[in-house]
Amino acid sequence: MAFSSVFAAIRVRNRIFAFFCLVFFALTYLLFTNSSISSPLSFIESNARPNGVIIMLLAPNRLIQATKALMNAEDRFNRRLKYPYVLFSSEDEVSALTNEIRAKIHYITEGRATFATTTKESWDVPTDLDKARVEASLQNIGFRLGYRSMCRFYSGFFWRHPALAPYDWFWRLDTDIVFHCEVPYDPIQRLIESNALYGFVQASADADFVQPSLASNVSHFMSQNRDLISRDANHGFVWKDAASVERAFTGIAGIDDWTRMCMYNNFEISHRNVWESTLYTKFFEYLDKAGGFFYERWGDAPVHSFGLAMSLRKDQAFRVKSSICTAQPKYQHQGLPYECPQELDRCTCEREGVAASMSSTFVVAA
Repeated sequence: MAFSSVFAAIRVRNRIFAFFCLVFFALTYLLFTNSSISSPLSFIESNARPNGVIIMLLAPNRLIQATKALMNAEDRFNRRLKYPYVLFSSEDEVSALTNEIRAKIHYITEGRATFATTTKESWDVPTDLDKARVEASLQNIGFRLGYRSMCRFYSGFFWRHPALAPYDWFWRLDTDIVFHCEVPYDPIQRLIESNALYGFVQASADADFVQPSLASNVSHFMSQNRDLISRDANHGFVWKDAASVERAFTGIAGIDDWTRMCMYNNFEISHRNVWESTLYTKFFEYLDKAGGFFYERWGDAPVHSFGLAMSLRKDQAFRVKSSICTAQPKYQHQGLPYECPQELDRCTCEREGVAASMSSTFVVAA
């Protein structure tokens, strides 16, 4: 009887010991699997990546360039973030996407790229425009029709394409971009954490001789839609001073009132709500009807900037910065000068011979 009591006590003790071991291992597992919560990349490890997509427009003469840009993006951040891609081509140019190019892109992006064709409505010159006036503009200002179609597509159509219907966030990159440094965080997530709806890397002045009537058309629109436009929006980004803002609202502002500043959108992150708002929709329709994308060369960057300046507060436009580097994530476009960071351990650029003064042109809008 005594032995049975001892054995019973041992069995109880063993069960208690086993229970506490299970609790210990369970707590240890939870501790280590949740240790990434404080990490800036915790959203990746918790499978809670924002519902975003990277978009790029492919031109036939830039396909090899595009593969290099995609490889660079994968190497610097997206092999880790694993955002899908939607790669656009116009209907007249899609045949340039050979099986070889498609296979290369499939390999580079690990199968995360989808090819899409722009609609004729979003790309072709509207049939109601004066063809002679369009031709005269091509001769006088330059910039081929394909470039102007691109500006119009990005100004008012890209987010409407069925290929982008599943996504909330759009991250635009161009084929001639280079990221010289590792991007150690998710810029889309950074926007979300900042309660922003639009992200950019740099702001710079755009040429006015190619779009002499853009500012006056924007002012006419503002005067006719005052009820839609908040006074709290970031009007000072595109209009020189308070007097220019008032002239814009009364419909008499022009090119001399325009700062010419625009958020450079060759690196652009935006939420679809920005473009689908009643204000921006009416704004683009007004500009499109005026014909300035083809009668002049209205750029998508200034059109976006005008539209966002009247629809977003300053704090809703976020300049993407690195948590390690003190400036941008070292993004370069079209081979233009850039500033190499002090921390070179995760960068491939060189500081010597680089135009550091370019940093003075990076105007912060948010």
